[in-house]
Parts: sequence; C-alpha cells; structure tokens
Amino acid sequence: NYLKDKREWDPDSLTGFIPSPAHRLDRNTSGIVIFGKNLPALQELLTLFRERTQIEKRYTLLVRGTTSERGEINYPLIKDSNKKMVKVGTIQKGAKPALTRFHRIKSYTCGFSLVEAELLTGRTHQLRVHFAAIGHPIVGDSKYGDFKVNENFEKLYGLKNQFLHASYFKFDKIDGVLSYLSGKEFNSSLPEKEQKILSSIARIQ
Repeated sequence: NYLKDKREWDPDSLTGFIPSPAHRLDRNTSGIVIFGKNLPALQELLTLFRERTQIEKRYTLLVRGTTSERGEINYPLIKDSNKKMVKVGTIQKGAKPALTRFHRIKSYTCGFSLVEAELLTGRTHQLRVHFAAIGHPIVGDSKYGDFKVNENFEKLYGLKNQFLHASYFKFDKIDGVLSYLSGKEFNSSLPEKEQKILSSIARIQ
C-alpha cells in the first residue's frame, strides 16, 4: 500500500512482481525486515542474504542467567521436522555449521542478562537454540526457553513472545543496483513493552 500510494508500484502491472521481504524473522520476533521494492533490488538482496559476506545483523535479547561478557557459540544445528524444532547436532549427521557472536550489554541482579548477538550464519531458530544450549535461554521463548520463567514474565508483564529483537542492520561495500546502500546502518529501538520490562527488572534487588 505504501508503494502503491507513492505510485512506485502498480499492482496491475503485467510484470507480476510483488514487493517482498528478502528475509524473515521468527514468529513473535520484532525488529527490522528488509524489503525489495523492485525486482532487481529484491534479487540482489536475496543474494546478499544467501552469501552473508556483505551484511551485518545484530539482535537484542534478554536471557536467563548471567552470560560471559563476550563469547562465541559454535554449535552445528539440525532440523527435527517431526517435532518442528531445531537442535544441536553434528556435521557428520547432517547438521549445518552455525556461529553466533555476542556481548553482554547489562546484567541484572535478579538473574537476567541483556545481550547483543550477531549472526555469522543464518540458520533457523539459531539464536534461540544457541542460547538455550549454553544454559541461557531467551526469556519468553515457548519452544526452547525456561517455561517457569516464561510463565512469570507473562503473569507480571504480559509478555507472550520471546524477548528477541532485530535491532541493527548494516550493509558493507556493495556494487550494482544497491551500491547506494554501501556503509549504511539501520537501527530499531526495542518495543515499548520490552523497554518497560527492562526498567522493571532493573529495580528488583
């Protein structure tokens, strides 16, 4: 509708192109989503997301426990189609390499950490599985989280989704139709509900 109102896209065009996202977020994850407004741009974006060498994505998340100040999580991941979940596996058994780099933004005395994580690979549910695997599940995660913690956060703060937000996106040096985006950075603040949660748990001694 935005592009239609600006007359940058005609839904009745014979080309059949529909502006579309070049990637996706997990259900109930907030934050930045990148769309292609025309076919050449979308094709280039899809290539960038597939190769992952010229883009940088970071997420902000709240996890149980106190994490290391900095760290890397390097666990291969494999999909369990029957359970519709992802788990840590081995390359020999079909798991795909998955690498997450993170640093702790803040720790809370009540037993939680606010973390910024960078995806070096883009596997399904990667952050959710990786942080659960190191004993720091994401708050509110209904698949891989601590269900007692989730229950408390829903009761106290009305949180019904994982505390996971796509907060930062950067394009590195890019050639071609998207060259004008080279070096550009995009930031998205946490939703109001999550900001209020952080303010509340900061007051807990």
